[in-house]
Amino acid sequence: MPGDFILAIDNGTQSVRALVFDPLGKLIARQRVQIKPYYSTSPGLAEQDPEVFWQSVCQACQALWTKDGIRKDSIAGVSVTTQRSTVINVDRQGQPLRPAIVWLDQRRTEGVKPVGGLWGLAFLLSGMT
Repeated sequence: MPGDFILAIDNGTQSVRALVFDPLGKLIARQRVQIKPYYSTSPGLAEQDPEVFWQSVCQACQALWTKDGIRKDSIAGVSVTTQRSTVINVDRQGQPLRPAIVWLDQRRTEGVKPVGGLWGLAFLLSGMT
């Protein structure tokens, strides 16, 4: 039977954090795993091996289970927050097809018409063009 704790996973640019909170929002335990920075094979590109993210989440969570009072079955729910606009292309089985394109990548397309219609309006209103 699940417990009362919430596991929050924060996948950032420099580290992955796993945090456990009680029902009142008090931080009970935390674990941080630093990740290696993105790499660039050409000017303006920013990519990362998707496995780096997954292994870091696993490492952070496994370290939490070794802390006093924190057990897997004490977790009632999980929330996840990640880097904005980082993209991992996967196949039908969920396996990465290529390195992740990290949010600060500067590649652009030339000669492609902007998105139109309601989606174009939504992008425009959100400040993304």
